[in-house]
Amino acid sequence: MGIELYLDPCTVNSRKVLAGLDLMKIEYKSTNVDYFKGEHKSDWFTKINPMQTMPAATDGDLTITESNAILQYAADTAGSDAYYPKDLRQRAQVNKWLLWEASAWFPSCYVYLVEFVAKPLLKATPDQAVIDAEEPKFRKYAGILEAQLSKTKYLVGDTPTIADIAVASPMHLYAAQRLPLDQYPNLKRWYTQGIEPLEAWKKTQGAVNKALLPNGPPSVRTTVNYTKAVDRLTELYFYEDEKAKDIHEPGDLAREITVTDGWQQWDKFHLDKNGFSLHSFNTSYSNDWENDEAVRSEFYPDVVSFLEKTLGATRVLVFDHTIRSERNSQKALTDEKNTSQRSPVMLVHCDYTAESGPKRVEQLLPDESKDLLSRRVAFINVWKPINRVVEERPLAMCDVESCEDKDFFKLYLRYRERTGENYVLNYSNKHKWYYFSRMSPNQVILLKTFDSAMDGRARFVGHTAFVDPTSPKDAPMRESVEIRTICFF
Repeated sequence: MGIELYLDPCTVNSRKVLAGLDLMKIEYKSTNVDYFKGEHKSDWFTKINPMQTMPAATDGDLTITESNAILQYAADTAGSDAYYPKDLRQRAQVNKWLLWEASAWFPSCYVYLVEFVAKPLLKATPDQAVIDAEEPKFRKYAGILEAQLSKTKYLVGDTPTIADIAVASPMHLYAAQRLPLDQYPNLKRWYTQGIEPLEAWKKTQGAVNKALLPNGPPSVRTTVNYTKAVDRLTELYFYEDEKAKDIHEPGDLAREITVTDGWQQWDKFHLDKNGFSLHSFNTSYSNDWENDEAVRSEFYPDVVSFLEKTLGATRVLVFDHTIRSERNSQKALTDEKNTSQRSPVMLVHCDYTAESGPKRVEQLLPDESKDLLSRRVAFINVWKPINRVVEERPLAMCDVESCEDKDFFKLYLRYRERTGENYVLNYSNKHKWYYFSRMSPNQVILLKTFDSAMDGRARFVGHTAFVDPTSPKDAPMRESVEIRTICFF
């Protein structure tokens, strides 16, 4: 009589079966069971599956109620054993992954799906404590997949099987789920280059996106401080001086903008394309952020190792850091004590200019600067939440692809011993802004604040803290650290 499926195509296990049967080119009939309306708990569906879970399948008088069992049965009815080998040793390997997916991988990925996809869809707030509790399990399981996929193109060899479809399904919204795939390059390669291009996978993704990401990426409206371009210098003094009177200070052009939450596409942002990127970052540092010397001696080396590995830099110099917290908001800009403690910067800016970047290299490394500047040099800020999830005053980045050179102009920073230069930005309605909501301390944003390469890659990224109108009224103060580095290539 043929296979008939009962499912909602947006759910993990329903999508698994649909993609698997399409991959194997098996014909089937389908009856929709609306998960969000609770139709899987209806009397008629309960008669098919007393467990009230989806999917279920029938073939004549046979009823099958587990997604992987449906895939196994369907594969055995197919004329080819390409996707579920009949060779017992190969089949054992496929079965191993099917059982592992159901017992370990699916439950772990599902926690991220509920917290970061389902809860926002239902206007609820993700619980970071739940994610923190699950993270060790996820990393253990992702490590198992990483090890396997370092040896094989797919889970059981050079071609996909139903095991690949099964294991891919719980991560079918991996970006929105905030799964840290950047730490597992072979797992990411397998999913993005091996699974996503499959026609069966592409065919079944639309229903998932439509149901679970119906409005595309969420966004907020807020006001940020651009700077007017005037016919005199724009300056800022960091010490008391008569010269600071009647100067043109930055931030005098407030504009309302839309800031898009970048989580649904976090892995698509690239430092050389957009000027910023998001990464997982784990450190053993003890979180003593008030101790500058400890930060330098114990935390800086982790940053160096991370940037060397992530960016391929041959050398990384960490030369400064700043702890940002609203508790420092009453601190005067001209306060010259403990300058590593500041409040979030509510100004659209970039930390260096085409001239101040090389000059800073000369100041920090005078004996080596000529040689170092003969090759590519990039200034990278590493922005990291500390102590807790960011719930207020998050960081926003202006996509470099939406900017023009004319949008940037110099801000002169007057210190007692030297003058530095930043870029500030004039407003443009072409600017596209992004942020990452509720970042946690095991995540970092990399910001490109200068790049000596002039080959078309991003060189300067505008960024600012902003007031998030969706922040809870009692949200704890944002605390973050910025590590300023120079990467040599």
